[in-house]
Amino acid sequence: MRHVTTLNISLTPELRAFIADHVASGRFGSASEVVRAALRAFERAEADQTPAQAVKVKASPR
Repeated sequence: MRHVTTLNISLTPELRAFIADHVASGRFGSASEVVRAALRAFERAEADQTPAQAVKVKASPR
């Protein structure tokens, strides 16, 4: 089994609701599962970008 560690993060109310909605839908069993799925998708998207695209995304404000 993989080593699991706990990480506390701050979220906007909108992101908190997004996670809660996905858990409530039954597709995910916990908030951690939603966050892990989102991070895996982010990781795939990053891998598909050219270095110039990655820099542009990192530099854009949110």
